[in-house]
Amino acid sequence: MSSLTEALLSQAALGTLALDRTFTEFSPADIRQTIAELVAKDHIGLANAVSDAGLSLYPESEDILAISGLLAEIQSEWAQAEQMLLKLIEVQGNATSAMAWRHLIRVQRCHCEPGLALASAELALAAHPHDQDLALELSDLRSIMSEQTIMAAPALTQ
Repeated sequence: MSSLTEALLSQAALGTLALDRTFTEFSPADIRQTIAELVAKDHIGLANAVSDAGLSLYPESEDILAISGLLAEIQSEWAQAEQMLLKLIEVQGNATSAMAWRHLIRVQRCHCEPGLALASAELALAAHPHDQDLALELSDLRSIMSEQTIMAAPALTQ
């Protein structure tokens, strides 16, 4: 367990949580690790507080954006997860991993945004043309969108 995690859990147990003072001496990687440890220990509320503090200190940090997106995703906070992942992709630019794209597509699908998920899958596959998971995701989304178009067609002609 990291020293930041230990300090936060001790402070929380004593009711003396002071995130502002505690965080300034830790790197984004330290904060990311702490959030992961808190989630593993089922301290989701504290993990959210650490995520918020990390984002306020390091709003452009890939570490903080990635873990904050995952934290929102595990809580089914789709809009927040999408926002974090889109910011992560913006920050990473051409270096965005296929995994980050897959998470964004999953979040958009869970948020009932198949059109956005399709557009993201197309961009992702263009960036990672040999990624089989992205190719399958794109194929599946194209199929879903075709089915939706077919199902909506009769309604349009009436």
